[in-house]
Amino acid sequence: MTRVARMLFRTQPAISLQIKRLEDAAGRPLFESDLRHLRLTPQGETLLPYARAVLKMHDEAQMKLSSEEIDGRVTLGCPDLYAAYLLPETLASFRRAYPRVEVSVRCSLSRQIAADMDAGLVDVAIATRMPGVGPKTGDAARLRSERLVWLGAVNGEAHRRSPVPLAMLPEGNLYRDVALAALNEAGVGWRIACVSESIAGLQAMALADAAVIVLSASVHVNGLERLPPDSGLPELPEVDIMLWRRMQGLSQAAEHFARHIELGVSGAAADDRQDEDETARSPAAE
Repeated sequence: MTRVARMLFRTQPAISLQIKRLEDAAGRPLFESDLRHLRLTPQGETLLPYARAVLKMHDEAQMKLSSEEIDGRVTLGCPDLYAAYLLPETLASFRRAYPRVEVSVRCSLSRQIAADMDAGLVDVAIATRMPGVGPKTGDAARLRSERLVWLGAVNGEAHRRSPVPLAMLPEGNLYRDVALAALNEAGVGWRIACVSESIAGLQAMALADAAVIVLSASVHVNGLERLPPDSGLPELPEVDIMLWRRMQGLSQAAEHFARHIELGVSGAAADDRQDEDETARSPAAE
């Protein structure tokens, strides 16, 4: 409650009153009675996706009505992985909505993107949350969480070899650090079979059954499959995908672009979770 009040620049009693009004309108309790640790009731869980959809439509309508007045240039920084899998649809929809805005993309590791933003080379960035990594001149907000998974060739054998051959991004990448730490903790032997700054290079090694790779659970590549828990490889944690905005001198075009990313990437996260839930309930999954 306190965090929400700070975010909305309101007092905590004002937020409590808004929640009460929402519950009165719904005719059902939406939160459990313990307001120190807010949890949704079953009715609150039912309302939540509708509430998100209403807010998304509201924001999209606002942006659409103002889009013809916005022009300028925006520089986006993001890792190669996110450029390949998170951005195509979002960039395409932004171009349709804001035809007078020119977007350029700089692909690099999150640490370098933070330095580029501090140097004034990047306006908006998508990056992976890492301890001690972030722009000194930027504002950060979490877009979504992503489960990391092991991927290998369909019907491949690479994960059964000892030591396990890995195709990894260069040092300084969180996916790499998390994967190696999990293998060491589980006592699984490994060797680096390939280091590539390009996601395409990692995928090529995995498709050839020459290595296993680590990617986000939402990434789907023809010819690769998620390795199951009984593959002998340890479970990997979730990572946070962050949106960074330059705090000083951010143009109106960049502000609209950042909001468009928030809508697109967060909405895609909800769709991915629904797809995973449906897959988990399917007879084939069982």
